[in-house]
Amino acid sequence: MSKSTVDINNIKEEISRITAELSQLSNFTRINYTGFIKILKKHDKHTEYMLKPTFMLRLNSRPIYLENLDSLIYRLSKLYDRIRREEAGQSRSSIKESNTPGLEFIRKTSKYWVHSDNVTDVKCATLKCLPVLVFPTKRHDIDFAVSSVYLDNDQLELYIGRLEKTEGAIAIRIRWYGSEEPNEVFIERKIHREDWTGEVSIKSRFPLKEHFVNDYLCGELTSEDIMRRMRKESERSEDEIQEIGHLANEIQQVILSKKLKPVLRTFYNRTAFQLPGDARVRISLDTELCMIREDGPDRSGSNWKREDITTFPFDGLCESEICRFPHAILEVKLQIQSGQEAPKWAQDLVNGPLVL
Repeated sequence: MSKSTVDINNIKEEISRITAELSQLSNFTRINYTGFIKILKKHDKHTEYMLKPTFMLRLNSRPIYLENLDSLIYRLSKLYDRIRREEAGQSRSSIKESNTPGLEFIRKTSKYWVHSDNVTDVKCATLKCLPVLVFPTKRHDIDFAVSSVYLDNDQLELYIGRLEKTEGAIAIRIRWYGSEEPNEVFIERKIHREDWTGEVSIKSRFPLKEHFVNDYLCGELTSEDIMRRMRKESERSEDEIQEIGHLANEIQQVILSKKLKPVLRTFYNRTAFQLPGDARVRISLDTELCMIREDGPDRSGSNWKREDITTFPFDGLCESEICRFPHAILEVKLQIQSGQEAPKWAQDLVNGPLVL
């Protein structure tokens, strides 16, 4: 065994130890927080002196139990990825990274629930096999926030079609990444295809500057306008611009003909795992999922999204306008190929005790 092999094995053991300690830290802080809350609840129930309000105020000023471990998980992911590349004889420069998904991609997706107590363990188990995929944001720090505004009409036609899985049912949404106000969004359309048709569901999308969204939704900004701007401002090929224009026109015609408007916003923090430039296997874990009414009574103005909604955890919203999902959502996405199955480690993960 060569010296370099011994060094790599020692590094792998050290990284595994740190990963295990990270998981233990997450469990320790969560259990202790829960324990303190239960002690306070019992105390306040049997005494006349209320401790919980004061304790929560002091605890929130030093929220170790709320500390986001994603930055540490991302750093561990980079270490595991480097070990994988070293063992495979690859260099970072030899891998073509593609952190921004293309215009159209086809995947087979399976979804599972994960109890909030198991979120860190699932992340640690996954990063050993796939690196964390980071989408670029305006900020330099790690920001996994994903927001989407879904469009529908008063009859909830699109929602009912997707709920009943009607062949050809569509969903149209406006998506952006990061916790800050978006400079650019994606206009997305998802088309559901039943298995018996021999086709697969497709998600298509195109980018649009945020300040053009209102004009696009009401029809004042046409697909021709979008293509004209892209020819001036982007380096896309003419074929790609034509494809975007065709998609933009199709989506806009549906919006206008069905009288679609913003009805629901979803928010979650997504940790995605994928090999750079290789979309054959992608795993994502969505936490802190919130569903917010976009057509609520406090909506003001005609902007495409409510401007009275603050950042997560959306403390300023009435509870009647927001639904907080209690579990995380795990997705296993496979590029569609004949006879392809999830890798064994992914099957072990979804069939193991960490996944509901």
